[in-house]
Amino acid sequence: MQSVSEQVIESGPDPEVVDRLDEDGWYREAYRRDVAQLTLRAVATGAVLGFVLSFANVYIGLKTGWFFSMALAAALASFATWQVLAAAGFARTPLTILETNCMQSTASSAAYATGNMVVGIVPAMLLLSGTQPSWGALAAWIACVGALGVTLAIPLKRQLINRERLKFPSGTAAAIMLHGLFRRGGELRVRGRLLAGAIGLGALLAVVRDLRGLAVIASSSRVFDWLPRLHASGGVYSASQLGIVLDHSVLLVAAGVFVGLRTSAWMVVGGLITAFAIGPAAVEAGAGTRLDFAWAESGVWAGAPFLVAYAAVALGGQWRAIARALRGRRRDAISKDAAEIEIPAAWFWTGFALCGTAAVVLARVLFGIPIIFGVLAVAMSLVFSTVACRITGETDITPGGPIGKLTQVAFGALRPHHPTTNLVTASLTHASSVAAADLLNDLKSGYLLGADPRKQFVAQALGIVAGTCASVLAYHVLVPDVNALTDGRFAAPAAHQFRAIAELLQDGIASLHPLHQALVIGGAAAGLVFAALERLAPPHVRRFVPSAAGLGLGLLVPVSTSIGMFVGASLAALVARIRGGDTGKRVWPIAAGALAGESLAGVVVAVVNNVTG
Repeated sequence: MQSVSEQVIESGPDPEVVDRLDEDGWYREAYRRDVAQLTLRAVATGAVLGFVLSFANVYIGLKTGWFFSMALAAALASFATWQVLAAAGFARTPLTILETNCMQSTASSAAYATGNMVVGIVPAMLLLSGTQPSWGALAAWIACVGALGVTLAIPLKRQLINRERLKFPSGTAAAIMLHGLFRRGGELRVRGRLLAGAIGLGALLAVVRDLRGLAVIASSSRVFDWLPRLHASGGVYSASQLGIVLDHSVLLVAAGVFVGLRTSAWMVVGGLITAFAIGPAAVEAGAGTRLDFAWAESGVWAGAPFLVAYAAVALGGQWRAIARALRGRRRDAISKDAAEIEIPAAWFWTGFALCGTAAVVLARVLFGIPIIFGVLAVAMSLVFSTVACRITGETDITPGGPIGKLTQVAFGALRPHHPTTNLVTASLTHASSVAAADLLNDLKSGYLLGADPRKQFVAQALGIVAGTCASVLAYHVLVPDVNALTDGRFAAPAAHQFRAIAELLQDGIASLHPLHQALVIGGAAAGLVFAALERLAPPHVRRFVPSAAGLGLGLLVPVSTSIGMFVGASLAALVARIRGGDTGKRVWPIAAGALAGESLAGVVVAVVNNVTG
């Protein structure tokens, strides 16, 4: 097999090959120290694109409840823009691949790591209180929490990316997409055509499925209605009425390629447990109202503690490695180059102290949260960010929503009759976890391309500034008062969900339905057991232990999502069996292109639908 050094061309090392290197091998063969990365034009491009995409994301989130990761969209837009500028003579050269990667970090941070707060928790507080936070207060809180989240990712980078080499599917897809865009040559052109074709297919599907007036296909198919019908609550229900459908989404199929067969298969199992067991039990007990929505009404109460318990055990088993990363011991460095390249532990300690203290003070001054609860929320953010990053690395799903809801439950028990407390603390753990996971996704992309992680961290941190400005402006323009959330202008489903939980918890955790209380306890216990089995079982037994990450996530996402990912993983496994180790040259570019095409077109379609609707 060719070494990475022999494969390096304009686009850099092959991400598929880099992904198989150990940490020492990466420093020797993949790192590209002489390629432009953190430049003014890269950061400026990312800030501008991130600002625009953040505004669109807030609008879409308030209308539909969806919030898009904009890294792939920004990368495509930047690549096309700079190619045109260079061809027209307005720029001497286009952005290099590593400049584009840094740009992507800035844009992603601006569009995704900050704006999620103003589509859920902040409008939920408005619904409860009827009063709007000032521009300055909201900006200070969002910037502080976003910066805390970026900081929390620092000690996790080497462990999860360099050593464990977790997939981080979106980051991997972004690296493959950029690599394909920048490549040249015979075989390279084949990959480029596959990538371009997949982008076009994903974009076309989003248009013909979702664009108002042009949609010619439904969002899903009822292909599983041949399954036995379920008898529950005096009714008879088909599989589609339980939410078991095949989504018409190549994005889900593509994500499954990167997630893998084992994890996605256990996600399906978790989804079926919710559909056939938890959902009917909840309806029978009066703890739920819709069988097709059981994953959100009841599955979350089992899945969230399951995932937290699993990640806590996994973290505990790696305490020595994490401790070394936090202490930044010199003997732990691979080489002098590594010490100069990796993000210093001192940046973490300084950032955590400054951002954590600022968060505690702001929570007290702006929202009246007692100091002790602010300190506890910051400590929980440190734990939950590790949970979110690990789960994102394995499955590409960041459990920010479940983390926020679990925080609400905890602080609802600690301080009942104070919904603002559980909402503010939830915003802290939720948004910081999302920001941390977003940075590691981007660092995974940079790792596969041979980028400097320290420079990429700076780019990500700078994006917080642009994202804060955009999200605060968008929120106050779109939601000047509570009437915008109640008169039909914005459905704000995420805000109403957080508001409902806050109201439910005003009397403490005892106000949860007994079934949901049992699910919380059972989910946490099961997560501990499965995670322990993964670590302690002999190797010949471990392969048969269920994927705790897959099973837990399957409990709290729509089963149709799990099915779509399982289809993609199965197709990739079939190709691997037929074609052997050559699959990455064909399957990865197709999957990456499909992710990019549908996500980019989905944003555009959602904006057009909302504007013209």
